[in-house]
Amino acid sequence: MKTIRYGVFLVLLLLPSLLTARTRKTNDGEPQTLAELLDGLSLASPSQWYQGMPFVFLNERVGLSLTAEVPAEATDTANMRGTRWFYDSMVSEEDWMGQQLLQLRFISPQGHAYRYSTGRPMTAMTDTTYHPALAIMYPEELIRQTDSLLRARTFYILYNDDRIFYPADSLPGMVAHQKFVPVRIDSVTYGTETAPLRVAFTKGDEQGYFLASLPGSRQNATSTPLTRYLSMTDPYDLHPDITSEIWSKIQYSQVQPDMTSEEVRLSWGRPSRVERGPSRNGVVEFWYYSNNRILQFWDGRLSKIGIL
Repeated sequence: MKTIRYGVFLVLLLLPSLLTARTRKTNDGEPQTLAELLDGLSLASPSQWYQGMPFVFLNERVGLSLTAEVPAEATDTANMRGTRWFYDSMVSEEDWMGQQLLQLRFISPQGHAYRYSTGRPMTAMTDTTYHPALAIMYPEELIRQTDSLLRARTFYILYNDDRIFYPADSLPGMVAHQKFVPVRIDSVTYGTETAPLRVAFTKGDEQGYFLASLPGSRQNATSTPLTRYLSMTDPYDLHPDITSEIWSKIQYSQVQPDMTSEEVRLSWGRPSRVERGPSRNGVVEFWYYSNNRILQFWDGRLSKIGIL
């Protein structure tokens, strides 16, 4: 009897760890979404940077955001885009009120020292939640890690508008390209100040690229995050009720009367503004898009397409 009681006690004692192990095994599977794949990639705060940490310069010229320590030596006038800079240290400057403010010191490819003024007190040097709005350069390692995660993988592209560039087009914006079709990522390299990542892909016999940022990148909030460009899941599987005829419209961002609001949203994206209200024939909605486009819906179905 004692043996039985001891066995039951041992099982109860180990049950939490067994459940934890089972949960861990389940959660250790392949990421199901791009957000899960990119989870953990983010720009660290300066308190976590190290001396000699390489950054990629994203602008052609050294602008006003950086100040040369020795102006007479500020001879970095060549095209600086794509060059490697190195973080050096945190230094302080005294403002007109006598307050010590935090500056970030960088070394240019020519060996010249520059400072970026954060405008924050020196106490920010230990703040792990602080991310400076230093859009002019981007950590090289972050670009390399993103490239390692995306390169050679297949995703489904979600846009076909002017955010996607196809160098083979003689007249950009004049050629209609399918969306919601598989693309293979060729590389992730440096982009621009507003969108630090350049993602090159191959779609069938076409090659293209787009500029993006990592999800949650506040310092590059003006760009579209990667998770809005690409999907790991085939959109057809998410909407099995949509007919092939409607999909052929959606792929080229076209709409037609009697499409549902969800089908229109897949085709044209979210409207910039929506107005709705009751009427004698049901609920009427007006969706407003750029270029003065307007759509009218009756009870969730597209009824009219117009231009203001």
